[in-house]
Amino acid sequence: MDDKTKKQMAKMVDALQPHCDEQIVAAMTCSHAGSIGSVLISRLLGGSGGSVQSVKLPNPVFIAVGTKSIYAFDYAPRGFNFKIKKEVVRWPRDEVRVESKNTGAMATFTLTTGSGESYSFEIPTMMGGRELVDVFFEALGSSQE
Repeated sequence: MDDKTKKQMAKMVDALQPHCDEQIVAAMTCSHAGSIGSVLISRLLGGSGGSVQSVKLPNPVFIAVGTKSIYAFDYAPRGFNFKIKKEVVRWPRDEVRVESKNTGAMATFTLTTGSGESYSFEIPTMMGGRELVDVFFEALGSSQE
């Protein structure tokens, strides 16, 4: 991992670490799968740009990977920083299956919990963020398509 990627990941981990009771090894801001594209298409077609949202999770959502758990947080961007609002859900890491895919300017991944719930997310990678996303996927223990 290069210095730039280490610094970016550390900034996200540092934002979430005070809100977790275990060591956070990686973190990433994500949108619900399809929400970025649906906003753009809706606006192009004259709509308001409403996004597709999951039942339980905010959009966007901040995902943190701990040593024992995977967390989802509601947050707000604050310039180049993040304001963490609250923990929304926590899943035992050993009960979550992750599948990811890197395609073009977007990376997608799906978290499937032990109870069968599935949450799909996307992360834009067009601004040189591919290595950062790869580090996040590795921490999640993702199987890539």
